[in-house]
Amino acid sequence: MAVGEPNIAGGRVDLHVHSIYSDGTQTPAEILALAEERGVALLAIADHDLLTGSEELARLSAASPVKCIPAVELTACEGGTCLHVLAYGYRFGDSEFAAFVADGRRRLDEMSDRLIEVMERAGERVSVAEYGAFEHDHRLGGWKALHYLVEKGITSTPLDGARLYPMYGVGYDTAGFPTVAETCRAIHRAGGIAVLAHPGVTFGTLDGPVFEAKLRALVEQGIDGIECYYPRHDEATVARYLALCDELGLYVTCGSDSHGSFTGAALGCLPVTAGDIHLPQCYN
Repeated sequence: MAVGEPNIAGGRVDLHVHSIYSDGTQTPAEILALAEERGVALLAIADHDLLTGSEELARLSAASPVKCIPAVELTACEGGTCLHVLAYGYRFGDSEFAAFVADGRRRLDEMSDRLIEVMERAGERVSVAEYGAFEHDHRLGGWKALHYLVEKGITSTPLDGARLYPMYGVGYDTAGFPTVAETCRAIHRAGGIAVLAHPGVTFGTLDGPVFEAKLRALVEQGIDGIECYYPRHDEATVARYLALCDELGLYVTCGSDSHGSFTGAALGCLPVTAGDIHLPQCYN
């Protein structure tokens, strides 16, 4: 389905949605139905270091008016900072890329294993063995450790558990995640495009010149575009990012980062259409 057809050109764009396969509360089928209901014409499930949701969405969307593109949100670390890199338009079934993504997911899950291990050694009311056998309802969003900590009465809500990782010395910087350059190379080898997710969240404290220098360095490492349109980016921030994309020849994307009812903004919340973004290889 090409850009220019009414349901693409006039519909909204949301290229950053999470499903129950990572930490959202909705299935791919529910996400697709909601996208149709809300007038989203271009959609992507970009789960954290998991391809399952995007692959399922591709199968479901064959008979849908919504155009869906391959996507995944990959974890990378650079200079002690955790970055999220959105991969778009990669080849489904690329075994090398699938292995790269799976390794990132393993490292992400091992952070939670490590947290429970450290907490048990510290005398908290947790058990590595018990945690291993624990099962949670994926429709609640979040991830296993967050719900286990609520079950044990250590935290009141799942989101409260996220603060315990740094408190117990469990960080992204020591988990062995790939660098931005390594992540971009893996995406490019699979025929995809590497987009820096929500820079206003990741680098929100940096002033203009410092951020621009950081972005140029990331572009040299393989970043192809910026998620300019994002719920937590104000108009001035969006304008600044769009100008940088124009100057540096970068792609422009839009995403709600919806996690269903778990946290964050709603799917399709931004009034952005295909004419506002620039990612033609993925939706032509």
